[in-house]
Amino acid sequence: MTGRFEDRTALVVGASRGIGFAAARSIAEEGGAVAITGRDEHSLSEAARNISAASGATVTPIPGHARRAEQRRSTVERAVESLGRLDVLVYAAASNISKNTSVLELDPELLHKDFDLNVVAALEYTKLAYERGMADGGGSVVLLSSLAAHTNVRLPAYSMTKSALESLCRGMADQLAPDVRVNSVAPAFVETSFSGTIQDLPKERINASYPMGHEGTPEEVAAAITFLASDEARWITGTTVFVDGGKSAQPARHDTPHPRIGDPIH
Repeated sequence: MTGRFEDRTALVVGASRGIGFAAARSIAEEGGAVAITGRDEHSLSEAARNISAASGATVTPIPGHARRAEQRRSTVERAVESLGRLDVLVYAAASNISKNTSVLELDPELLHKDFDLNVVAALEYTKLAYERGMADGGGSVVLLSSLAAHTNVRLPAYSMTKSALESLCRGMADQLAPDVRVNSVAPAFVETSFSGTIQDLPKERINASYPMGHEGTPEEVAAAITFLASDEARWITGTTVFVDGGKSAQPARHDTPHPRIGDPIH
């Protein structure tokens, strides 16, 4: 390990499992002091123990619901109190309550919940991190977007929220510079419980659909997150890094029929 985060602190939101967990572990393994947050206290405590065991670092679990304003504020305040300051914010929480509902059947109430977690909470966490130290000491924010922001994956609500998140990323990068950098990472589907709920195709077929020959892992996405959070990316802000196994580079296809609504495409 390079030790890119020695004498640095980080709060990772949505770190109980998946990409958020992998990012928190990577930062801790490279010397960072890390606080993690998530809704389920048991899963969060287990994640903290596993990260500590892998890195030798002390990891602070702070249970909190990202949709609730008072819990977001409490989480950031407790993180700053525990860590001393806040240098890095990784927002990896995500919701797909609307699932693969067709556009004509989208429920506005569920859509609002998806936007609340995927966009609004990311904005509010960044504002809190800025207020509680980044405004004076600088920092780096990395948001977890998705390839779904750029291509039709038949998850219309999820795609809308991730497109909005990337627009928010650029706006915050503009207005918080030069003290705070804001970037995002856009992975294709990776091997997590989140993507497992929307994938019906056999594993070998999913792997074969990627130019790189396999579906991604949380660790491969976390590598991009930690790069953007580190000083190695000190002249990068307002951008989105694709971590998609070449999926976005694939040619437009004319040799397969247009899938009908309800046909498995993942």
